[in-house]
Amino acid sequence: MKSFIKNKKSFVHFYGAIIFILINSLLFISCDNSGIYDNIKIFSQEEIVYPATFDTCYATIGYERVEIDLRKDGRIPASKMDLGKAAKTVVIYDEDYPEPTVIEYDSVCSYVNITGLNEPRVYRFKIYTEDKFGYKSTPQEISVVPYTAFDANVLKQGIPSPTASIAPNALIMEWPTGLNTIMMEYHGMLYEYANQSLDTISGSLAKSPRLYCGNLPSGNQVTFNMKYKVLPILENGVKLLDTIFVEKPYIVQMPTPEQQFIPQELSILRANGITKFTTKDVENVTTLTYPMNMSTFADLFFFPNVTTLNLTGKGLPNTLETLTYARNNMTSIVGGGSWQEFLSPVDKPAVIKTPESLQTLKDLIDAGQIKHIKYIPKSMGLNFDAFLAPYVESGIVELLTNDHPFFPNKVFVEPQFFANGDVQDSGSWGMKLAYSGNFLPREGLNDISKFDPKSDIVNGVPVNLHLDQLIQNDGKNIYRGVVVKYRPSFFFALPRQWRFDNKRYPYLKFKMFIGCDKSLVTNTGGNNRHVYRSPWIRPMNSLWSFGQNSDYGQEGWDSGRNSSITDAEIQNTWHEYTIDMSNNNGDDTSNRRNRVYVFNFGHEDGVNWSYDKDKEVVIYIADVRLCKTRND
Repeated sequence: MKSFIKNKKSFVHFYGAIIFILINSLLFISCDNSGIYDNIKIFSQEEIVYPATFDTCYATIGYERVEIDLRKDGRIPASKMDLGKAAKTVVIYDEDYPEPTVIEYDSVCSYVNITGLNEPRVYRFKIYTEDKFGYKSTPQEISVVPYTAFDANVLKQGIPSPTASIAPNALIMEWPTGLNTIMMEYHGMLYEYANQSLDTISGSLAKSPRLYCGNLPSGNQVTFNMKYKVLPILENGVKLLDTIFVEKPYIVQMPTPEQQFIPQELSILRANGITKFTTKDVENVTTLTYPMNMSTFADLFFFPNVTTLNLTGKGLPNTLETLTYARNNMTSIVGGGSWQEFLSPVDKPAVIKTPESLQTLKDLIDAGQIKHIKYIPKSMGLNFDAFLAPYVESGIVELLTNDHPFFPNKVFVEPQFFANGDVQDSGSWGMKLAYSGNFLPREGLNDISKFDPKSDIVNGVPVNLHLDQLIQNDGKNIYRGVVVKYRPSFFFALPRQWRFDNKRYPYLKFKMFIGCDKSLVTNTGGNNRHVYRSPWIRPMNSLWSFGQNSDYGQEGWDSGRNSSITDAEIQNTWHEYTIDMSNNNGDDTSNRRNRVYVFNFGHEDGVNWSYDKDKEVVIYIADVRLCKTRND
């Protein structure tokens, strides 16, 4: 029984398998085989590879534009960009707007420059790559607020207005504190305005802005259209990519010609004969002379028709400094009066300070108003020489060199430089001094008196001074000295700012006359020493008791002894003396800034001397001059 059951099960299994195979074979024969794999086809397709995305995205703001960098290691040419299958760069912004903006680049970029962003708002950008099949990468996203005209208008309010120096027909604009602010960096300026002739004047200014405008309509309003070139600075301190021009007009009401100005060089203008200070009063002035000790050219601004400048000071009265010598109950004042050709600034040219307001002078030269300048090289310092150099080349500046006719062969020393020797040594330098001209004595001083050379009397006897033997034969520049002490001396000195120009005028020349009887000056000191018959000239930087008058020390030196006046010359002939100072040329490296000439008639030879009013020794000095040559 068990065996039957077992065989029965095997039978069922066998026939069941045969039936299954037959059924499937019939189904295969009766069906269309063309779509047999449709249900698995989708699993057999190739996988899609999307293009690579950019590895960063950061923005730099410009004016109505933005630059967006897309590569961490910087910008490189598109030909060197490799992001796999990526072939294009696509930028899209304003997606929320009805019409989004899409910008496509036919290459893969390391950065993009998006322009036309002229609205003061947030712009949201998406930037992705795209391959040739139109497949897009994952986008990089960034939001940016560009710098627009709205921001520029806000910036304009913070641009500093200029300070203006205004004359009826001219104006100078300056920005003394500069134009850089926390909001911007200044890079230049354009300007435009109409002058009195209705000509349009335009130009540009560099980084140090200063604008001179001449020929303006007095009494009228003038508009200066200013365009400032600036680089804005954003709130985070980052500078904008672009410089921009910001327009901000400057409007000025010009004064009338009757309006007064305050001169800064009052004494110089008065020395030029100017007494009223309005543009109307000075409009006919075409030439001005400035001394070397001037300090500013600022007043030129108010002279609309000045075309010529003389920077020598020649001919200007009362423009020299003065210096007071006061000691031993005696006071002398030297200086004042006019500049003379033998005067040179005492300082080394390398340290002479350049006069202020050179820019005003430059403005007028460059504007074509100043057409001719007379100038002595080095007289205002090497810096000033360098300033004038371009105008020397252009012919505007005329250099007055040693051989120029401006410098005569000889220059007489005026009495403004005389001083009484008692201020140094009243015990031995004493002389009773008198002058023949009108300049001395100075008011309030008793260092010298007056005498008449045409009727002088010595020891009760009239003396003939033979004025016809003098170069200055009018007799108005003669010094008379009576020997009182055994080393009688007086001196000529310059204010401490000046020195004798021994390079240009190397010879000190003068004439001496003895008006007393020859017996009074014969063997005066014993041993046949005719002491008072010849002068001893002692050049120096300063007197021993007045060292403060020179920055170069005392620097005295011996110029050599001079020949004595003969018996035949006494009371008859003026004896000429020449002191050669060529070894003391006062060049740029020399400490010998010769400011003082002492005329010593006693030679410090230990003469025993006592003054006798009835036997006065009277000495005259005349024709004191500085000369170019020994024969002048």
